[in-house]
Amino acid sequence: MPKLTSGRAPEALDEISLFWVRHADEVQLYLKAWFCGEENYVFTAITYMDYDDGEHYPFLLMGNKHIVDDPLGRYARVCELLPNDNDAKDLYKQIGNTAADNIKILDNLEGDVLILPLRSFNVYDSDDLLQKVAENIFVNLFNGIDNISDYFSKCKTFHDIVENARNDIETIIKFSEDDNLSLEFEERFRKAVDESGHYVDKNKTDAENFFMLTFGGIQQAVSVIIPCMEMGFTPFMRYPVALHYSLLLLDNLNEYENARFMKFRICVAFLIHELIDKDAVALVPIKIFLQRKKEYDFESKLKQAFSKNNIDIKDFSLSELTPIIISELEKLYDYINSADV
Repeated sequence: MPKLTSGRAPEALDEISLFWVRHADEVQLYLKAWFCGEENYVFTAITYMDYDDGEHYPFLLMGNKHIVDDPLGRYARVCELLPNDNDAKDLYKQIGNTAADNIKILDNLEGDVLILPLRSFNVYDSDDLLQKVAENIFVNLFNGIDNISDYFSKCKTFHDIVENARNDIETIIKFSEDDNLSLEFEERFRKAVDESGHYVDKNKTDAENFFMLTFGGIQQAVSVIIPCMEMGFTPFMRYPVALHYSLLLLDNLNEYENARFMKFRICVAFLIHELIDKDAVALVPIKIFLQRKKEYDFESKLKQAFSKNNIDIKDFSLSELTPIIISELEKLYDYINSADV
């Protein structure tokens, strides 16, 4: 821990990365042997899970097996790129928080949650396929733009962006968690630039900042969704921007049946995270919660409720899922906190 919270963090992260490289074959074998054909969920697109805030409660309600996609390995690459001492200090603090949270998960949820750098063990890790997919999705936001270089050649100002963009660009783009879609598109963009700190540079062109604000979300969605489809996992996402771009990607893959199923499962998991009363399920010790949630089998009861309400997994809305999930969660609270169980 001391290494991870100091200037020696890159050294410690290299040691962690080297450990996983040495054991990559074993991990691959383990994943294929124990996670094949199951309802598997991975907590991903995160800095850390946040055990103290009870983030494990909604995560554990769906699926049979659960993995936290550990970001520590990816932080090693970020450390190499940081030129600013203040940014580095912030990152070291974040790394320390992630490591501390991992320890709490291992201490309290051992056997129920695994911690693995999951995206480091997919077939795309060594090539640029995911990067190309992300670039293609970004380019497809525009008309008459063939590649990223073409975008920067034709777009400098925000007016250029709008002139070359698809007509539905305003509804497709989500700049941040606080992006207010009721505002004018340019106002949303200017507000995002003002509030994004070091992620953008106000001295750069609108086109450069627009790319920085949008491409990261697209790239993250691609790096999560495609490997998870390959490995048979459902991503558990708690951030609206990550969810937004993941659903956008899955809509583009709608011809694949597993993409449609994944979209439904992602949305259900996100709503559970948003709607659950974590205080209500935390009234009992964690071991009691784990025992009773297995006995209750919330996922099966939720599926029955969806079927009873004629929910079509290929054509649904979050608004029609919400009251069903709230109702089933209320029944879960009663069971977990029942003295008679």
